[in-house]
Amino acid sequence: MPQVSRVLPGAESLYFPGGETAVLVCHGFLGTPQSVQYVCRQLAQNGFTVYAPRLQGHGTSYKDLARFTHQDWITDIHTAYQSLRAKHSRVFIAGQSMGGTLALHTAAFFQNAAGIALINPAIDVPEMKRAVMRTSDTFIKEGRPDIRTPQEEEITYSHVPTASVYSLLELTAAVRPQVPSISCPAFVAASRVDHVVPPANAVAIHENLSSSSKSFEWLEHSYHVATLDADRDFLAGRLSSWMSSVVAADSISSHNYIM
Repeated sequence: MPQVSRVLPGAESLYFPGGETAVLVCHGFLGTPQSVQYVCRQLAQNGFTVYAPRLQGHGTSYKDLARFTHQDWITDIHTAYQSLRAKHSRVFIAGQSMGGTLALHTAAFFQNAAGIALINPAIDVPEMKRAVMRTSDTFIKEGRPDIRTPQEEEITYSHVPTASVYSLLELTAAVRPQVPSISCPAFVAASRVDHVVPPANAVAIHENLSSSSKSFEWLEHSYHVATLDADRDFLAGRLSSWMSSVVAADSISSHNYIM
């Protein structure tokens, strides 16, 4: 029988039933749905159906993470997206950090997302590559999550498998050339100070998306894990208003087409 690892309390997948429009929210590398829970709840309170799946190997143990690769995480998000699309006519894809990378991959693959929202997305992290190439260790010790607000905590790991970092780098390399193929409405947010993913990632993605409707926001009071940091209310509000505006514009367009 396949090995089944215990999921840490609070790290479970999140689902909030709501309206016709759904939002798939992708958490980041080493994180769990707990890191995006606040924003998910705010979106749900604004009438959206929200689903944030726990990626395989996350929210269990760092040794468990070593059993999975980016191909498994792609499968997780693609499966979740198809599940939502089967029940909802509009599905937005949102993601933070590697979750943003997975959101990009999913939007490029299916080409029918209602819109894509990216928070500190990663497509080029050279410092991470240099760090992993300097070690021969199987596991690398992790520091405190990059959160500016000292009292906020993230469910994450004390160590990361070296192989998992290489797999993440393979994912970012695969997604980089896919960005121009995405033309759905887009919202990109970047922390002005980010010690994990250079903000230039978000700027480059925003510039290279083929979307005719796209917006960019700087987050002035948060570090990398912005959904747990001081800008989370601002971020949740902007996401809700942006998604609502996209839905409204789509509804007007559909009505005019019928007329």
